Amino acid sequence: MAMALLLYGMMTRLELQYWRHLSISTLVGVPELSPSEHRKGRLLQDGIYRVVRHPRYLSAGIGTIANALVINYEGMYILILWLFPAGYVMLVLEERELVDRFGEEYRQYQREVPRIIPRRRTDEK
Repeated sequence: MAMALLLYGMMTRLELQYWRHLSISTLVGVPELSPSEHRKGRLLQDGIYRVVRHPRYLSAGIGTIANALVINYEGMYILILWLFPAGYVMLVLEERELVDRFGEEYRQYQREVPRIIPRRRTDEK
């Protein structure tokens, strides 16, 4: 239970950070459903988006693991074996859409910021 509570805390912290940067319409996917000429928007690169490109996926993964630990039912662990690869496919498809939408700006962002697992920062001198 202690590990699950720690993970829930991490998940909540991530969610509070990305909610600061996203409108409700973005959270529910309106830009992705809009005609291409209306969905340019701006590329988020501030706050948590400077640490990982997809904090929502990271938060969902952490929450799923926390739920599995609390429920502690074999079926939940089996579900994770299916959910994580499916989530990864969704993430890859979303990145394709973001490259189409933002072009080279997003490609540069991909080179600078990890997809989902934060890495230790090294200050360049």
